[in-house]
Amino acid sequence: MWRRDAAASNVGLPPFWDVSGMGDTVLGISAAAAVEDDPVDDGLNDTGDSQMRLVRLMMWTALGLIMANRLLAAREQGLAWSVALVTMAPYPPLVALLAGPRRRRVRDGLLVVLVLLYTVPFAVAGMHWDWLPWPLAVAALCSFRGRVAWPLFGLVLVATGVAGMWAGDDVLLAITRTQKTANDGLIIFGLYALSVMVARLDAARGDLARLELVRERLRLGGELRTVVGAHLRALLEQLAQTVDAEREVVRDRLGVAVDTVRQALADIRATAADYRISPPLPAPIESPKVARLTLAAVFACDASLQLTGSVMVYHRPWTLLLTVPLTCAAGAVLLLMKPSRKQMVLLGLLLGVPAMPFGWLVWELSGISNMWPFFFGLVLTRMRPPRSLLITGAAVALYVTFFFYPPPLPNLAGMAAYLVSIAILTWVSYGLIRLSNLVVLLHQTQRDLAREALTRERTRVSRDLHDLLSFSLSAVALKGELCERLLETDPARARAELAALPELVERALAELDSVAHATVGLSLGQELAAAYAVLDAAGIQAAITVQTGPLPPEVDTAMAAVLREAVTNVVRHSTARTCLITITPAGPTVRLRVVNDGAAEPPTATPKPGPGGSGLTGLAERTGGRLKAGSQAGGRFELVAEFAADPPQILPQPAAETPR
Repeated sequence: MWRRDAAASNVGLPPFWDVSGMGDTVLGISAAAAVEDDPVDDGLNDTGDSQMRLVRLMMWTALGLIMANRLLAAREQGLAWSVALVTMAPYPPLVALLAGPRRRRVRDGLLVVLVLLYTVPFAVAGMHWDWLPWPLAVAALCSFRGRVAWPLFGLVLVATGVAGMWAGDDVLLAITRTQKTANDGLIIFGLYALSVMVARLDAARGDLARLELVRERLRLGGELRTVVGAHLRALLEQLAQTVDAEREVVRDRLGVAVDTVRQALADIRATAADYRISPPLPAPIESPKVARLTLAAVFACDASLQLTGSVMVYHRPWTLLLTVPLTCAAGAVLLLMKPSRKQMVLLGLLLGVPAMPFGWLVWELSGISNMWPFFFGLVLTRMRPPRSLLITGAAVALYVTFFFYPPPLPNLAGMAAYLVSIAILTWVSYGLIRLSNLVVLLHQTQRDLAREALTRERTRVSRDLHDLLSFSLSAVALKGELCERLLETDPARARAELAALPELVERALAELDSVAHATVGLSLGQELAAAYAVLDAAGIQAAITVQTGPLPPEVDTAMAAVLREAVTNVVRHSTARTCLITITPAGPTVRLRVVNDGAAEPPTATPKPGPGGSGLTGLAERTGGRLKAGSQAGGRFELVAEFAADPPQILPQPAAETPR
């Protein structure tokens, strides 16, 4: 029976290879550096560490298996231990090269040393050793940019076949040597490329979220400027034409301006409601292309190796009519079917049943057992221990029986080499699937972070539209209505109020830009003045008392936001004639109290948060405060919000009251 002498895998960290584009050169990063330089604190650092440990474990374990297999193969060929060790001379520079040195001169030096050390065993053992130039193939793929690497890789393969025939190999043996070189080189490159992906994705898992956030802000900003900004700019033009017009013209244009404000308010509320809807779920992520291509290439190389070997050993080409269809069917199941138990069972039947018991009848069928590692890889990834280990162990025990029949019977070193070959290919198959799954997981993490960032951004915009622009435009509408009423009774004051309207609209435009660019900032002092103006425009007598000094910025902003929302509710949801606003110290907290008459609702519990966290309770929760509100006796409504002052900086000054 034909048995494959496998040597495969890689170690270390990426030097120069862009596995996403499979062609461009990028500065390599080590797995350790990828974790240390991770710019995103998303709570996944422990998971990232375990992922990096998994990648390193796979690569270093595979390297150890390769070295053991090459040593056993050399002993099987009858080489002395000293000569066998000399044949391993190229491994140290290869390991150093895969460990990712960043300086070009160092990499070039390692490449030169690798080539020189590969020639040393020829001076000691001549051509009487397994001189597969797979280290050169690996160095070509992992050290150069794609447009250079693949031609070099092909050149190594062509040189392998030509050198084999020059050394006396027949055509089939030269092809076999080339297949082994290609197989081992592709296996190592596949694990290597996936390790690059894992390190890069783990290091940059937040980059996509930041990029999508910038794009979303630009998109939302454009929408807001188109939908809301157009109304505000039209309103500014209308007010500019109204200020110096005749009274009848002023009345007509004020009516149009107030209607424009009301329409803008309706658009803002509709837009805010739309932004509370989460973005759609992205399409499922497929396994990375490099993993699928590597697995396909390794399977094709291994299958062709078994088919060529069976013809070389048993000299019965007609058996290819049996082995080729079975091999193609197994490849289709492995590479084309979706990962599932059904795929695993079907692959096990296609690879297991022909080998046993039919492999004892048609010896060439026993060679299919050399492809069992692909089945083992599925078992180890799709099933949990101990079941997966029991199935794999039982299959390996059956594989050992082929050492004794059909012939030829290997020696003890050969048996060990075959078992190590199976272990290498199993580990590689398992590693490709696991690393592929890990890349998919990291891609999904990137997309989840991006989607979460988009959801937060849309919620923020919706909240700011509700909290900021609604208040400002409500103030414009109230002042416009006040101007309409004053035109008949107090024209001079009406003109004064009308002259102040453009400033309010410009403030709303500025707030619109701040919402779009996430630069919203509120000042308690400004909001107190605005609250007094809005209440006064609505015909509500306001009394404001402040007994605190400067507050910490976060407390000042939070209290300003709650005050703005509270005043908006007083104007919109009550028939108040008076409103009392007080800000006082209360132990380690600062207390905001808003009391108004004309409450329209009967006594209720604390108000529920609005959609998406809008509303008073949502404001308090977002800013770490406490809020309670409800109707009181005599048709009054009271709202009390408290925030930790950290500590409050209270000045011993008398209460400052605004004129009633």
